Amino acid sequence: MLRDMRKNFSQFITIFLMLFIGMMAYSGIKAYMTGMEVSADKYYADNNLQDLDAFGKLNDDTVADIKKTEHVQNAEGKLTVLAEVKNLDSRDLQLNFIKSNNISKFHVVDGEAFDNNKSGIWLDEYFARNNDLKVGDTLKFDTNGVKLEEKIVGLIYTPDHVGYVKDDTEIFPTHDKYGYAYISQNELPEAMRFYSSVMVDVENEDDRSAVKTALTDNIDGVVSVVYTKDQYSAASYQGEIDEGKTYVGIFSGLFIAIALLCVVTTMARIVRKDCMQIGAMKALGFTDGRIAWHYISYALLLAILGTSVGLLLGYFWFGNFFLDMQMTYFEVAEYHTVTSWDVWLVMALVIVATCFTCYLVVRSYVRQPAAEILRVERPKVKSRNLRFTTSKFFSKMSFSTRWNIRDIIRNKARTIAGVVGVVGCMLLLVCGFGIKDTMNNYLETELSVINNYKYRLNIAEDATPKRINELMDEYSHNSSKTLAVEVKKDGELKLNSILINDSGDAVRTLDKDWKPMDIPEDGVIITQKLAENEGLKLGDEIEWHVMGEKEYYRTKIVGMNRDPQNQNITMTRKFYESLGREYLPDSIYTDDEVGDLPKGVASIQNIDAIRDGMNMMLDTMMSMVVLLVVFAALLGAIIVYNMGVLSFTEKDYQFSTLKVLGFSDRKIGRVFIQQNLWVAIVAIIIGLPVGYAVTDFIFKEAIEDSYDFGVFVTLSTCLISALGTFLVSFIVSSWLTRRVAKIDMVKSLKANE
Repeated sequence: MLRDMRKNFSQFITIFLMLFIGMMAYSGIKAYMTGMEVSADKYYADNNLQDLDAFGKLNDDTVADIKKTEHVQNAEGKLTVLAEVKNLDSRDLQLNFIKSNNISKFHVVDGEAFDNNKSGIWLDEYFARNNDLKVGDTLKFDTNGVKLEEKIVGLIYTPDHVGYVKDDTEIFPTHDKYGYAYISQNELPEAMRFYSSVMVDVENEDDRSAVKTALTDNIDGVVSVVYTKDQYSAASYQGEIDEGKTYVGIFSGLFIAIALLCVVTTMARIVRKDCMQIGAMKALGFTDGRIAWHYISYALLLAILGTSVGLLLGYFWFGNFFLDMQMTYFEVAEYHTVTSWDVWLVMALVIVATCFTCYLVVRSYVRQPAAEILRVERPKVKSRNLRFTTSKFFSKMSFSTRWNIRDIIRNKARTIAGVVGVVGCMLLLVCGFGIKDTMNNYLETELSVINNYKYRLNIAEDATPKRINELMDEYSHNSSKTLAVEVKKDGELKLNSILINDSGDAVRTLDKDWKPMDIPEDGVIITQKLAENEGLKLGDEIEWHVMGEKEYYRTKIVGMNRDPQNQNITMTRKFYESLGREYLPDSIYTDDEVGDLPKGVASIQNIDAIRDGMNMMLDTMMSMVVLLVVFAALLGAIIVYNMGVLSFTEKDYQFSTLKVLGFSDRKIGRVFIQQNLWVAIVAIIIGLPVGYAVTDFIFKEAIEDSYDFGVFVTLSTCLISALGTFLVSFIVSSWLTRRVAKIDMVKSLKANE
């Protein structure tokens, strides 16, 4: 076994590398996904993440009433406001004012634990790190007319801020520009000592639904109650884990499948070459099982080594690489990779599959009588398969073309394995560049097509109707209003939102082909993905109510739209007012320059600043794209190399004959390269649509339900992927042609005697 592995090292190393990469991809992605899940669960449990959040304008009496509710273990109030940091340029913080910290407890990285009687601010550690802030520094705020100047007394993480964004225009957090902080409620004037939400800790998880209903129905002032793990922080984090579960099998399965194909082609060649030895051993009394086990042991050793090294490198490097990349977006106090039981199961299955594949190849040989095996084997090619080679059309082709066609017909398994492998190379290239194209297209759609404005003024909650009208007269009458609603379906209430769009051309609505459309005025339109998820269609009626209100409305679905980021309901201002409701916008859109924060405006969003933040996010994603491209090039090179080596070992006799007949090394090399390039061209033709389909699958199945990314693959991506695959095949094939000059003609020509 060791002697044969040394002689056929190049073929065996191919099998090893395929198994190694496949197992590394699977174990690495599983290690980071399981690590994210286990780390978060421990973090939530250790720091007592709340089960429910009750929203409204609430006070201490409300908190006391909630605590008395059956199955409620504890409750704490919190006032949340958005504030601009005055002594930092273009930096905003979500300020949370609390009295106690027994629910969603701080994980203190530096500084002191929370004390309600102590002045100061407990600041998001990620925000502090990205802005070079430390304990002892001072931050200044102006929120709702109250000026605050607070010294940083602690740098913290909190379990209900694992993931957070400033608003719905952001996909990923921008830790340098937006963070969160906690301050004692005692720092506020008496008039502002109320709560915008109450964190509720229930006795058992099974009691959440009953407590939610009880709070909504019985507690005055409670507008809505939401499961904490359904909100952005926990939901976005879990969404990343679920995405990994979708694509982990695609990439690792690709390499493992190609490894099994390599096992078939490599072991078939080795067994054919060893037929004289096999016949001699059978004649000497070796059993079929003993001989079969000898060859299966090749695959067993390679499978154990490949999967073991892949598992170790996947856990210690690949998994940590992905985990560290994900944790640039999320905040978990302590995290690490974890190897789950199914990784060991997959490893065992891969080993068994490799050995079984080898057995299937070997058994057809070892079952034959010794006398039959010892005869010189003739090529098993059916005559009808070669009829084409006797045609007049075939005779007009060049010698190299005819020779390669005959060789492909005789060696279908090797050719198919080569095509599948190079298709995998194309798939990874298209997928890598396609992800980048799709994200770039998303940015263009979101920030140039849908949002057609320069500034968005977010109206403060306490702004009077008079002040809102003054702002519209001063800046623009293009406005919108977003309502938090609950939609009733089959007796269940699901949280969603309605956009009342009165923005003119400032915020466009796109049809199913991603083109701007007019919003019908006789009903509502819903996004296509929301309709698919909820089983809704045109003409259906939806029943909904505004959060905190009892009155329900039934409205007809009269259209569908596409939105890459928000899966919601849209209606016109005219239709909204036809329901008997008053329209007061919460956003105003303008292209005019806006100076200091106007009175009645909570915050101002600059579309250019949003674009810069999203471009930074894309830069981070490039590491994943680069990784896919590297894997693609590696896969293509390994497959072409393996196919070339197998081709050379099988064609020693033919190439030696050609050399005796006067063919130069260069001419023989061209014959060899031509076949590999044919394989590459066929693989490119197949790989382009397959790569697109896989990219489409990833964006449809792996991305959370709140996103609808239309897959977009540019012509340049197709050309670069095709050219890259072709060049890899050409370079590796050209390098392999050096073997032509090293062929031992006497040994090759005498071998068949």
